[in-house]
Amino acid sequence: MSKKKKSFREPNPFIFGLARGISRFLCRFFYNVKILRNDLKGKTGKCVIIANHESIIDVLPAYSVVPPKTHFVVSKAMMDSMPIAPLMEMCGAIGKNQFQTSALDMRRMKSVLDHNEPLMLYPAGLMTESGTSTPIPIATAKVLKWFSTDIYVAKVNGTYLTNPKWEKVKRKGRITIELYKLASKEDFAALSDEEAAALVEEHLSFDAYRENEKQRVYYKNGDNVEGLQYVLYKCPLCEREFTIKVRNKNKLTCKACGYTVKSDNYGILSLVGGGEPLYKYPSDWHAYIEQSVYDDVKAAPDFSYETHAIIRTINDKRHRYETVGEGNITLNFDYFMIDGIIDGMPYVDKIATASFPILPFRPGGYFEIQHGEHIYRIVPDNPEIVMKWIFTIKAIFKLKHET
Repeated sequence: MSKKKKSFREPNPFIFGLARGISRFLCRFFYNVKILRNDLKGKTGKCVIIANHESIIDVLPAYSVVPPKTHFVVSKAMMDSMPIAPLMEMCGAIGKNQFQTSALDMRRMKSVLDHNEPLMLYPAGLMTESGTSTPIPIATAKVLKWFSTDIYVAKVNGTYLTNPKWEKVKRKGRITIELYKLASKEDFAALSDEEAAALVEEHLSFDAYRENEKQRVYYKNGDNVEGLQYVLYKCPLCEREFTIKVRNKNKLTCKACGYTVKSDNYGILSLVGGGEPLYKYPSDWHAYIEQSVYDDVKAAPDFSYETHAIIRTINDKRHRYETVGEGNITLNFDYFMIDGIIDGMPYVDKIATASFPILPFRPGGYFEIQHGEHIYRIVPDNPEIVMKWIFTIKAIFKLKHET
């Protein structure tokens, strides 16, 4: 039988080894990484490695321990917008559209396994801004079953509090990683789709704040909440939006009612002045806001938000986002509307919301909308609204699928 043609790029041994060496150096001397277990050590041949996604630096401990020739599945938009994109390709990285897996993406991933090489992916698709994991959809379990190979887990802990998505400064604490076998291909295939999704979610779930309350990993106080105000933008006491501000670098205070909490060296919140805070874990405060947005959208699905924004797209030659125009961005229950000037010409585009479970984003910075091959990075004049729009997109998707 003739071997199937490869639809992926083989890792360059020198570049892959160099990336592994840099990762190991950073893990040892900068990020205090401890390997708790590595059942993949010495393994050869195909397998799928799934990992939780706490932070952008998750890839460093993973790269330092996975087998040679492992192909990492990464966001195509992120890959295309990074100056090191050619090196990532030389390391065998596979870029795919976030939240919209095409037939081509599937073929490339399956081709890796058909040629007896390891594949690593992050089922969540997006690193967390809250410190907690996201549910694993049934569709992800179906794909993992379709791969028809042994499944391993790379479980990382500590990267979120070291380098959260909303961070202003990096912190040194402790990061751990453990790699172990989740299921053989036969055992995984025997599960129903629902059972498979539940098993994956069980092993990839995390709550960085609750875990660190037990583990007591110390993070330098004085810079523990800078940037978190963009995530926790709604006061849980007076329920006003965009009133949460940072004070003295480790306190969050509502400028409307004065509600103030401070973060300790472990990321846990306490009420300034004594007593119990409404939410001691930022992850619970985040969940409260997300639920409130869902309730608002469900109660008033005829809402319409509008903002003026700078519009950026990827320059494929320079591998970076560049400003191409500006305009008004509208969001309602059924679509996004971009109405502005792009490349000096009037431009209007309407994009249905139905297919977006969430959008790539940075709290207090931007969000991205993909329409076909076009990826728009939207930078609102008021960056505080980003998180509310992200919660709204999640609420729309959930409500559409509930009905």
